[in-house]
Amino acid sequence: MPRIQAGDIELFYESTGEGVPFILQAHHHISWMPYQIPYFSQYYNVITFDRRGTGRSDSPTGPWSIADFAADVRKLMDALEIEQAIVGGASLGGVISCQFGLDYPDRALALIVGHTVPYLWPLASDWIDEQVATIERGERPIVMQPRSYEWEAEGPPTANPAFADSPAGRYAATLNQAGGGGAEAGVYMIQALGNWDIRSRYDELNALDVPALVIVGGHEPQKTVEYSYEWHQEFKHSDFVIMPDSYHGAAREQPVEWNAAVHSFLQRNGL
Repeated sequence: MPRIQAGDIELFYESTGEGVPFILQAHHHISWMPYQIPYFSQYYNVITFDRRGTGRSDSPTGPWSIADFAADVRKLMDALEIEQAIVGGASLGGVISCQFGLDYPDRALALIVGHTVPYLWPLASDWIDEQVATIERGERPIVMQPRSYEWEAEGPPTANPAFADSPAGRYAATLNQAGGGGAEAGVYMIQALGNWDIRSRYDELNALDVPALVIVGGHEPQKTVEYSYEWHQEFKHSDFVIMPDSYHGAAREQPVEWNAAVHSFLQRNGL
């Protein structure tokens, strides 16, 4: 995995395949390696990397913003001499994809906005605070998703409960996805999500001449499903897909279906 200077930080990245550049990003590059890269590299030049604060990439002093993460994508493209690319991701990666499209519309061929929301509802904001506290206690964050309603005892699980005991889940557990920045980097990431709210830029989304796919799992929080549909309606050119019987981790838990939804969208848009 090569190291490259992307502006003021150094990033580790993978690149394989030929054709139109397709950048998949969110957290650690390994998330995409077994599930998306073998498939999409048959059709595209697929690039993934360790986001700042994860894996072997730099972890600069925080706090960070979603705009910082989107700028990292653009700086990586500059370093690799890529003028335009499909930019996609899930969870934080979906948020970054939207930010990238708004901040650098001339650099985006298409956007994959997966498994996230355009802004947080009150219970989701409380969830952000809980995740920060979880990291500070040295525990694993984001095991459960936020509640949609006060009457819910807890939100749905982030991963399909059956995935861990499946052959693919047991294999995924052997992959080292440890972050390089430690707890502090994890807090910066969660706090950046907590500050995310794209509503002030809806007018720009209405005018953005870049095709977008908004994709969500049917077993994600009800508010995630509702808000992602609102998001889809604000894009000038957008498709909306709900993956049935899928959770927040659909890209790795149901990669055949996820890859098919993304690839068919790209093909429909001539990519």
